[in-house]
Amino acid sequence: MKQIYFLLHFFIYFNAATFSQKNNVNIYAFDENWKSCTVENAKYLSFQERVNDTAWVWKNYNFSGPLISIETYKDEKAAIPHGYFAWFDSNGLIDSAGYTFEGKKDKSWYYYTDSFSLWKSDEYDKGRLINSKNLAMLTEERRKNDSIGFIPGDKEAVIKGGDKAWIKYLQNNMKVPERAEKLGIGGTTRVFFMVDSDGTTKNIRIYKSVEYSLDEETIRLIRGSPKWEPALQSGKPVKAYRIQPVTYVF
Repeated sequence: MKQIYFLLHFFIYFNAATFSQKNNVNIYAFDENWKSCTVENAKYLSFQERVNDTAWVWKNYNFSGPLISIETYKDEKAAIPHGYFAWFDSNGLIDSAGYTFEGKKDKSWYYYTDSFSLWKSDEYDKGRLINSKNLAMLTEERRKNDSIGFIPGDKEAVIKGGDKAWIKYLQNNMKVPERAEKLGIGGTTRVFFMVDSDGTTKNIRIYKSVEYSLDEETIRLIRGSPKWEPALQSGKPVKAYRIQPVTYVF
């Protein structure tokens, strides 16, 4: 099903009509058959953002619910898959994710359990499978650690003041999205991100989606966070990875 959806997106988007544009994001409305429609009759919404000349990101959502997929294309018409792709289950939990290069699977592809830990990983080189790991036999704790790049015994990345300061930052800077408030939707998003060796946050990815405006607010919070003290390995700053829940209650 996912592979068919992947291949048909060019035809869907080519015939779609923009009903709204906000902050350089084009918004498209679709009915239950993924045909272009008015927002009043929409079951799905697609948010298209031009990142640069060779990266157009589509975030496909249930109208008042979680993510369905994130897809990156080399062109505006979504004809050439090129970049990050991710798919989500009906509850908004990440199911699988990876990268493409000009229409071919490339680099790392990951497959997740309902607890956000890996059960399988594949490595590709421009369409050629070069390595595959089935992690189903590992313990749940080991799979979780592998998923977020944690190495026992090393110093984890923290912001100044530790976890209390981090929670305070999230609480003090969280904004209530107007769309979510009007729809009466709340819940807990989960976001994966990297703390680089220089203490900045990068590669921010939704792992548990609730609704578009809530997901985007979570990404904004992580992107704008205070500088971190990077993780240390053998006394040297290294990249580290975290999964952060953010809860919205109205």
